[in-house]
Amino acid sequence: MLGILTLVAFYIGYSKFGLEVGRTMAFVSLGMLELVHVFNLRTEESIFKIDLFSNKYLIGSFLLGLILQISVVIIPQFATIFEVQNLTKEQWLYTAIISIMPIVIMEFQKWCNGVMYPERYSKKLPKEIESSKWGGKVLKEKY
Repeated sequence: MLGILTLVAFYIGYSKFGLEVGRTMAFVSLGMLELVHVFNLRTEESIFKIDLFSNKYLIGSFLLGLILQISVVIIPQFATIFEVQNLTKEQWLYTAIISIMPIVIMEFQKWCNGVMYPERYSKKLPKEIESSKWGGKVLKEKY
């Protein structure tokens, strides 16, 4: 999924703005896609049902990665080293939209999983586990 979205970013950049912009959009998208996708990997539940800010280290890492990724493009010395071009507002908008697509795609997949396999993705414990002396307590923490 991330590779395909990176290729989409390159294609849009290349076809609308030229080769250098296409490469830059692909580079930025790849980094931002990874940063955004980590939130999907936290849980099999929807990210809208959990507290996104409960993991301070994850938020800090995300913000630091985002700052570094943007800095590489907008600071001329870094842009020269990485051979990227500064992006316009329109190009940043395309890149940002592509970068949040993993959330949309994975949320749809999680919803489909809940519909197709409700017994696996529901929060209820089976009665025999919940009623046992020690199993319920251990598994309630897991579920």
